[in-house]
Amino acid sequence: MIDHTAAIEKLARDGFAVIPDALPPEQVSELRAGLEDVFSRPDEETELRGGSMTHIWRPRMFEHGPAFEAVVDNPRIIDLVEAVLGGDCHLIANSALRTGPGEGISGWHADETVRYPIPPGVEVDPRIPLPPTNLNLNYYLCDVDLPLGPTEFVPGSHRAGRQPGPDDFDPDGNPHYRGQGVFSAVGRAGTAVIWNDQTWHHGAKNRSADGTRWVLQAPYARRWISQRFWPFVNYRLPEGVIERANP
Repeated sequence: MIDHTAAIEKLARDGFAVIPDALPPEQVSELRAGLEDVFSRPDEETELRGGSMTHIWRPRMFEHGPAFEAVVDNPRIIDLVEAVLGGDCHLIANSALRTGPGEGISGWHADETVRYPIPPGVEVDPRIPLPPTNLNLNYYLCDVDLPLGPTEFVPGSHRAGRQPGPDDFDPDGNPHYRGQGVFSAVGRAGTAVIWNDQTWHHGAKNRSADGTRWVLQAPYARRWISQRFWPFVNYRLPEGVIERANP
């Protein structure tokens, strides 16, 4: 069993952790080939969303074969996820991102509702934990350096109890929180980046000349958080996925 103590402590302190070699090279190659195949074909569902998402995003990757199903309980990661969220946590989405030169995903944010809102000027005693309900997870299926646009974070901002506001940015547009600036989670293919979804984060713009960033996403949540298998309403897991599932 892998010792995840350091990663658990970093998630509590900084709101994110970077896990090198979360996927072995042969699995990275298989998943990367699968993503390239999926993105090579039209997808009517994503076309309904319109805009750049049609080009960048694909949902429910576990529907595209056993290679993607195997990532759901990746033995190099799942013990860490369960240690933080509990043994009855579940996968709530499974998307893929293909980000080309000049493209990016979003501005700085904490996901969805701020779950522990804190009044201005008030700080939570550092002895009080703020248990995460959702953990986001990006698997890099290519080497991601600064030009290619890594996932970026503001350490400790999961304890801010608010979305980043105008006063949180410097003149160059970089956010900060309690003296902590931007951390760029670069990593080689096979790296996993995992974070409390309340941490201020974004996917940096791909500023390379001709590179493409390939990312597989596998967010998890506590059991009482609903799954988000787009298009969300009346989704049914394919029988083949159920038949191949381990216990």
